Amino acid sequence: MAALSERGRLARYATVTAIVAVIGALFVQRELVSGGGGARPDAAVPVALGILDAHPPKVGEPAPNFALATPAGRTVKLSDFRGKTVVLNFWATWCPPCRAEMPDFQRTWEERGADRGDLVVLAVNLQEAPGPVEGFVREFGLTFPIAMDRTGEVMQHYGLRGLPGTFFIDRGGVLRSQSLGPVFGDLLLKGIAAAEGAAAISR
Repeated sequence: MAALSERGRLARYATVTAIVAVIGALFVQRELVSGGGGARPDAAVPVALGILDAHPPKVGEPAPNFALATPAGRTVKLSDFRGKTVVLNFWATWCPPCRAEMPDFQRTWEERGADRGDLVVLAVNLQEAPGPVEGFVREFGLTFPIAMDRTGEVMQHYGLRGLPGTFFIDRGGVLRSQSLGPVFGDLLLKGIAAAEGAAAISR
């Protein structure tokens, strides 16, 4: 009797195990078919690098949005800074005027961006590898956002034929003025003031 009872218990255990295995197989199959083995719904969607808006830059109109990688490999978009005055600067490590204007950009960022949070300097490097860019950042003690235009697509879309070039964008994302060549002292402050003044009038 004990032997029969033991065999019955084993048979029930085997049946339950088989049912669990079948259910598990069906679940795995459903996950594979539905893509459940891939990215989760809340996973970050990769952003294509380069120009995101086809229209050309024009004073008084929205600045063309773009996405670029930082030296650390993160992605930054121009639109990330909507709600702040943006000083968009294109530069390179080998460009003497670019080197000359960086201290003013850093000073302005420390006074207005890092402390008050109403302005950002976004410095876009032209076609250089992360190593030289990071060395430049350390040399000048830069703490504002740095992006890398490795193909030159963004600079070309913005119509620049030389470096440096700076674009002043208001808090609504509208391009208010631009400067082709180095921006020092009063030129930088006037560009920022033009962007902020236009934004105040448009509200």
